[in-house]
Amino acid sequence: MRTRDLLLGVILFLIGFSSNAINFSRVNVAWQYDLNFNVKMAHRVVRTDDGIMVFLKITSDSVANWNYEFLVQDGYESEAHREVVPAVDSLLNTNNQVMLKLRLPSLDESLLVVKFSRPESFYYYDIPVKIGSLSFPSIYPVDQNGLPILEKYINRSGFTWVGNDTLLATQYPEVFPPADPPMADMKPLAPQVKMDTAFWFTGEIDFRENKFYNILKDSLASQGVTILRVPPYFPEYRQLGELIESMLYLTSEQEKKSMLKSASPKQSFDSFWMNTYSTKSRARNAIRRYYNVVERSNILFTDFKPGWKTDRGMMYIVFGAPDEVYRTGNSEEWYYDDGSAFEFTVISTFFASKTYALRRNKEFEEQWFRQIATMRR
Repeated sequence: MRTRDLLLGVILFLIGFSSNAINFSRVNVAWQYDLNFNVKMAHRVVRTDDGIMVFLKITSDSVANWNYEFLVQDGYESEAHREVVPAVDSLLNTNNQVMLKLRLPSLDESLLVVKFSRPESFYYYDIPVKIGSLSFPSIYPVDQNGLPILEKYINRSGFTWVGNDTLLATQYPEVFPPADPPMADMKPLAPQVKMDTAFWFTGEIDFRENKFYNILKDSLASQGVTILRVPPYFPEYRQLGELIESMLYLTSEQEKKSMLKSASPKQSFDSFWMNTYSTKSRARNAIRRYYNVVERSNILFTDFKPGWKTDRGMMYIVFGAPDEVYRTGNSEEWYYDDGSAFEFTVISTFFASKTYALRRNKEFEEQWFRQIATMRR
């Protein structure tokens, strides 16, 4: 029976550890999508000559007082685990944020589980350390302070790369349309886009905004680092074109066309919010709420395109943060307390080690339009 409460999920997970029968696919990890939660975690996995290196950032109150344990197991549905003791270096240690560098030997297992705790609370965080037939790249970007960049986007210049003196960059346009609604037909999961150009570079480089790049150690590398270059204010949006484009889940087809083809987009934008919410005060509050969720989806789901354009970003904006999230090696399931449920298929592509595609169904149409109507009220 599925849990309806994060704490119960954690308790069940703890019971699983004590009985040596872990099944991470039964653990509710919805807290990872709640940006108001009192713990936030991020990571990047890097391949080394003799194993892997994991950069792990934990943000929480008094996080320096937490204890850490590291467990490995053979996938999300494993019934056994073992504890590992990686070599740990502290790259950053403040009152509310820690960044660790973990060095691990080559592993037979595919999932690293981080248990972090203090006397009154404990949490678990999953890090896949194998991605099918692909391997993690041995290069990674660092900021002006030399700290690894864990996000899949860069909103500033002045960063460099670690792992090789000269690297190969392939530039692509960020031309992806927003995700189709959940009742639309399924499309190919792997992105199809033609490259703009390719070039070798050394040291610091300033990528162009609204382009994404695949960085390879050399021309023979099977997997690189995909990074999206975004404006400096990202994950927030400020330009009118960005604001109009990212509100398309909220509008009808006619409203979309009217705003996009309008001779005065600003007037059309203002008219939509005023006509929908009746008063300036209500319209102002609705705008603030909507773009706050768009910003959160950009933080959580950006890969080779902004997070709001992804399938998970779309569902997050329209239905809100899920109440329950369960993962396996090839899927992620979202559940809401109102009975709504959605499944995402996970695949690996050249541009992203994990791409999440919503399993669409014509039966979602009523739920979708009902939810849009609720948002507009």
